[in-house]
Amino acid sequence: MNVRKTFVVLFSFIVIVGLVACQGIEKSEKDVGAVELNDQEEAAGKSVEEQEANVAEAEEKSNKEEGTEEEKDEVEAKEFDKEIVDNDHVTVTLMSVEKIIDKDWDEERFEIKFEVKNKRDETIEVQAREVSADGKMVDESMILMSQTVASDKLADAVLTIESYDDPLPDIQENLEMILHIFSFDDYDFENDIDVKIDF
Repeated sequence: MNVRKTFVVLFSFIVIVGLVACQGIEKSEKDVGAVELNDQEEAAGKSVEEQEANVAEAEEKSNKEEGTEEEKDEVEAKEFDKEIVDNDHVTVTLMSVEKIIDKDWDEERFEIKFEVKNKRDETIEVQAREVSADGKMVDESMILMSQTVASDKLADAVLTIESYDDPLPDIQENLEMILHIFSFDDYDFENDIDVKIDF
């Protein structure tokens, strides 16, 4: 008999504790719902003008950050737009010479931009060879330029002079090179053009 009474009391105690715990969970859920409802009411309470002003402010901040990133690179550019070659195979126009200083990576490079018009019936390749600055040869490891130009098309060929170890050459007076033009479709065709750019 005592065992039954003890069992009933213990069972009752467990049931009461369970009910109290469930009531606490319900109350907690109601609090979370109330918080969510308050946030929604606050967002709905904002006028359209206030929301547009917030969007405009965010865009302006983003534009300022992008502008700051762009200012990290210094660019010294000389525009030419000068035709330097016009023969039966190509027309080459010197567009610009830029010296770019990348402050993020502490690097400098020159970019010499040519516009090449292919007059031939097959695709050609345009490369720069034997580049010299102010009469001094530029190491071949610093030079990068190879551009494919389809028949009767225009393309921008960019000569990049860049070094990760040695200092860049000073280009004060002139830049000389050979524009080497050839075709993988016609192995008999090669055209080397001497180019001199005076500053």
